[in-house]
Amino acid sequence: MDTSLWSDDQFRSFFAALRDHSCFAEPDDTQRDAFLAQARRRVAPEVQRRLLADLGATTDPDGIARVAWEALDDEAWGKRRSWLLVSTDPWGVLVDLVTRQIRDSYRASVRRPGAKAWKELARANDDAPGGA
Repeated sequence: MDTSLWSDDQFRSFFAALRDHSCFAEPDDTQRDAFLAQARRRVAPEVQRRLLADLGATTDPDGIARVAWEALDDEAWGKRRSWLLVSTDPWGVLVDLVTRQIRDSYRASVRRPGAKAWKELARANDDAPGGA
């Protein structure tokens, strides 16, 4: 397998072809695997850094690559398509998109105590023997 990084133009060409494929047939496994390898190298490290800093969450680079694939597939006809094609940093646009999707998913999946719950915990702690 070719391990060189895709240029921005190669990425744009691949993305543009996704729309053409979506009309007829899915990209073949070789094309998908090549993109996943690129995403693991070009997208995953920055997404992992951001999610760890923002959420304290550790993530898997293979999973991030798959989310990147799904994001591209979704955007083949989406509103961000044009920006992905004309941006001077299409990989950066994809990193932002994937980070946003994973962050939103994390927040929807992980329940954090709200202000009311924190007050109840503090009150319970105060009422407990040896509490404040």
